[in-house]
Amino acid sequence: STQSTGSYAFNYATEYMDKVHDHLYLFNVHDEPTVVYGGYATPELIQSLHDVEEKRSKKILVHYGHKAKELGVKYTMMKGSASNAGELICKAVKQYHINNVVTGRREMGEVKRFFVGSTSKYIVENADCNVIVVKIPVGPEEEHTEKSKIIQAEESERIRRLVEVEEEHKKDEAERKAILEKVKADEERERAERIADEAHHSKERIDKLIHVFTFQEELKKKVH
Repeated sequence: STQSTGSYAFNYATEYMDKVHDHLYLFNVHDEPTVVYGGYATPELIQSLHDVEEKRSKKILVHYGHKAKELGVKYTMMKGSASNAGELICKAVKQYHINNVVTGRREMGEVKRFFVGSTSKYIVENADCNVIVVKIPVGPEEEHTEKSKIIQAEESERIRRLVEVEEEHKKDEAERKAILEKVKADEERERAERIADEAHHSKERIDKLIHVFTFQEELKKKVH
């Protein structure tokens, strides 16, 4: 299933499948955050994005698993993350001998589509089975409204987590900067004290030399 039309795909599959003999594989694949954000985000932020997507995948699968159970459908839930979601789904088709793939189609901006590509297009061209891409609503409207609320809630949580991580990162950076500045200030103070101390001892040595020299000159005068 996919983010915007996954519910259409689920409704289509459960409407037309043989509920007695067929087995439904519920597969959710999220993109690796490094594909889109790799050049712009810190490792900590990437990991946070990955964790949020993992939790989101689990919740979506549980949601549809519950609906499949209510419909009396035999099902298996699977999730994954990949730089190419379509490629991972095509591998699953081979491994589990899947006969038909029913998928939705995500709405993405041109930039993201350029980086991650069209999953549905990839599956259509590469899957070793029949592929149905569901683009229009299938099933009761309540389903789509409910799914939309779930996605909106997850998106809000994802944004909240990102803001928290970014604020924590800024706080850590500020603390590291403050510690670094204190260390530099301490080093500079010690250096200044060392220089002053060396200058003081140097003056004492010079004073002693001058005193000795003056004393020797006085002795010479007395001898003569």
